[in-house]
Amino acid sequence: PQIHLHIVGDGSALARCRELGAGLSNLTFHGRKDLSQMPDYYAMADAFLVTLAADPEISATLPGKVQSYLAAGKPLVGAVNGETAAVIADADCGLCGPAEDADALAEHIRAIAADSDARTRWGENGRRYYQAHFRKESFLRQLEEILHQNCM
Repeated sequence: PQIHLHIVGDGSALARCRELGAGLSNLTFHGRKDLSQMPDYYAMADAFLVTLAADPEISATLPGKVQSYLAAGKPLVGAVNGETAAVIADADCGLCGPAEDADALAEHIRAIAADSDARTRWGENGRRYYQAHFRKESFLRQLEEILHQNCM
């Protein structure tokens, strides 16, 4: 299938990414966008990409954008370790390979692009997972249960 990657943001590696992607016709860098513009980009996407460095401290984190991606109801494709990989697996919301594994990432991007039924299913799974684990009400209920268990 025809795959076009849209990169939104201006992270510390943007210059290097632009250099690596120079000359590719299926890659567009949009730069940093105001938060109010992000729903338009989310609506345009068939899936969301999340990559992190293979670093134990970074792997212990869950980037806030992952929660936004889940809420948007689109599948995730990741090259991540640790907490983010665990959430993708637990939510059954896409495909994930090891951090910094470009071959696995490319394979997963192709697989997600080729299977619209899986994209729909993974997107719905991600949205349900967000509702169950990250909505304010769900989070507060879970926190209350943990505090109750630890204080009794």
